[in-house]
Amino acid sequence: MKSKATLYRVYSRKGEYHHAYNPSLDGALGWAIDCAKRINGSVVEVFENGDEKEVFACQKKNKEEKCSR
Repeated sequence: MKSKATLYRVYSRKGEYHHAYNPSLDGALGWAIDCAKRINGSVVEVFENGDEKEVFACQKKNKEEKCSR
């Protein structure tokens, strides 16, 4: 049985906690991704069982933004 996502956490490019969004709200993942883009960070999906999975990452290298989902 697959666990349900309970949280979207946003981390800075240095790996520091920045913000979190509740997935029960419509648009939460989009908000988390927008936030991560703004700070050049990443979004991690946290599941009921405590497992985490990175669902988005954004990094700036040589003034060029590279994001992946």
